[in-house]
Amino acid sequence: MNRRRFLGTTMLGGAAVFGVASAARAFSQQSCGDTASVAACDEVARHKQLLIELKQQIETLHLSPEQEQAALARAVCPFCGAPLIG
Repeated sequence: MNRRRFLGTTMLGGAAVFGVASAARAFSQQSCGDTASVAACDEVARHKQLLIELKQQIETLHLSPEQEQAALARAVCPFCGAPLIG
């Protein structure tokens, strides 16, 4: 292997590492004030509200603690189908 080939492969390897590092920096946290994440935050708030309402309804039924836990474990969002507890 000559010096030119060695330096060429070394530079390509370094460029690949730099490319991976810059791709990793592409991920960032967004607050709920950003327009892209408002819908996700609204869903979380809606799920919390649905869970509160469900717990209030369960209390009026006077179920055992085991029955309450089973009902909460089966609860899903009527809008998106995601579990409310999890």
